[in-house]
Amino acid sequence: MATFKQPLFIASFILAAANQALELAGIYIRPLHTHLDDLLALPLTLTIALAAERLYFRNPYFVLPLRYTLLALLLFSLVFEGLLPLLHRRYTADPWDVLAYLAGAFIFQGWMNKPLAERQA
Repeated sequence: MATFKQPLFIASFILAAANQALELAGIYIRPLHTHLDDLLALPLTLTIALAAERLYFRNPYFVLPLRYTLLALLLFSLVFEGLLPLLHRRYTADPWDVLAYLAGAFIFQGWMNKPLAERQA
């Protein structure tokens, strides 16, 4: 699907996979270990949602409304930085993670959430 060929999506996917591979190997590089996944979470998640919407509506020009991006930012922040730390000791609330989500939302909205025809031109 053309939505997944967007260069920032591919780069985000490769960076996230490499970061996870390093962590599985026991290699932890700060700040990549602590914040890279949070930075890439919204660009990856919202691109998948964008691809699903385009497939469902059969419309390559479809872009996610800003309110979807803002809602995702709010939900990720509340769940992962608010709720989970209250429910499990394994998780910690970190305001820097919220800033990473915000930066990821900005990246998605500013550079990734574009009609396919506009990218191909």
